[in-house]
Amino acid sequence: MGYSSFYNKLNSMEGKEYIETFLAYSLSLVIAGAKPAATLSIKKTNIKLYNNWNTYGPTFIKNIKLNYVELRDCSDATVIMVYDESILEKHLSTKYSMDFLINLGYSSDASAADHINTLKLRYEKYHCPHELGLFLGIPLNDVKDFMEYTTKECLLCKYWKVYNDSNIAQAIFNKYDEIKKYTINTLLKGNTSHRLALIIKNSFYENI
Repeated sequence: MGYSSFYNKLNSMEGKEYIETFLAYSLSLVIAGAKPAATLSIKKTNIKLYNNWNTYGPTFIKNIKLNYVELRDCSDATVIMVYDESILEKHLSTKYSMDFLINLGYSSDASAADHINTLKLRYEKYHCPHELGLFLGIPLNDVKDFMEYTTKECLLCKYWKVYNDSNIAQAIFNKYDEIKKYTINTLLKGNTSHRLALIIKNSFYENI
């Protein structure tokens, strides 16, 4: 897959090129429309990552038509959630998602932006509320089972812990792997980060 070649190339980059390439890869599943959102922990001890995120990161997120929210800022890291607003809105507006969120104190008459604000408040209070998984595209039944410390057997564990519908989950994992592999191979062909984001979106977004 060229992971070592990718990381060697990434680590050789500096400044804007470095952070934009890091973000394009880290957010490839969101760019592709395969996930509504993804979280990133920007470690403050990683000076190269932290400084370049602050200087160039938010502009790149905006330029590739995504949004982000800072969920938590502490002494050692800033945790952000990057999301596709239209996909997240659709994902959270299903009856099952709404019932679940309302039960946790979310408003019954709210937009995705309102839900994100509530998530941020709960993140600050609980440091990583379990419903975050729903925002990240994890199936609701698996989110619930994880929250409730289920005695069910964990059927798969990769992008999340799977307790239900393992065949469906495996198909999703395979799609995620395909997108990540495609992202790396496209980058190693010499495409810029902006070009890379456009290629990922054009290749996958309408087909998810």
